[in-house]
Amino acid sequence: MVGRWVAGSGVILVFSPRFKIMRSSPNSPPKLDINLTSYKFRFFKAELAAIQFAANWAVNENSKINLYTDSLSSILALQSASSRSNFVNKAKTDLFKAKNLVGLSWVKAHVGIQGNELADHQAKLATTNGEELSIPAPRSYLNRTLKQLILHEWCGYWNKYTSASGIRVRGFLDTVSPNFLIYNKILIYFLSGHGPFPFYLHRFKRVNSPLCTCGLVGDADHYVFDCSLTREFHLIKPTEASKKLWFKNLMSNKQAIGKMTNSFKISNDICDSLTRDSP
Repeated sequence: MVGRWVAGSGVILVFSPRFKIMRSSPNSPPKLDINLTSYKFRFFKAELAAIQFAANWAVNENSKINLYTDSLSSILALQSASSRSNFVNKAKTDLFKAKNLVGLSWVKAHVGIQGNELADHQAKLATTNGEELSIPAPRSYLNRTLKQLILHEWCGYWNKYTSASGIRVRGFLDTVSPNFLIYNKILIYFLSGHGPFPFYLHRFKRVNSPLCTCGLVGDADHYVFDCSLTREFHLIKPTEASKKLWFKNLMSNKQAIGKMTNSFKISNDICDSLTRDSP
């Protein structure tokens, strides 16, 4: 029986029971140096490729071996019954075929174990002169990359949007995020300024004037902070420097959102009356 050490960049070294490297004997396996450069997280795949290579060699040579690896993630992936990766499942199948010949064990990395340290050294060499191995990226990597690209494009549109509403929204929110979604229409009215407000409806000639019935410009801020007709429901107006923190706190403040809702009900009634008065 021989021991085989698998290092992080996909190197397999074979040792005799006395830890002498086996070289050039007819029955000794070739050393496998793998250099994966096609996508991120390649070290995990290199580990699996090395383990799979060793298992197949054991079957071909009918040799009983122990595999030692410091990659716990590789062992857990091989133990998982729910992996959707074709590459992982192929490695599991090859290990199953070699089940009576191959033992697989985890060893702690960087603690001075001779075989593992030597395998790590060879792995570093493999990053520059190892055999190129092309392995398709997993579905999870593709999904993650597409999400990052979409978010990058989204952020680009976000920063280039120079309309009045775009500038206003950026005053309250730092950036876009798929984890930050606003589903409350009242908050959307306030952020965008697009809602039951004379200032907004006047743009579409729905009302004759952008002014509130109190005589001031009837925009979202007016009804939330200043209008005498909504005084009962006013919120404290934030400074320019505190707008982002103010809005973040507002999102979880049901009482404040309730006041804003009541203010916009009043603004909606005002818009209805102004619409009826329009010729």
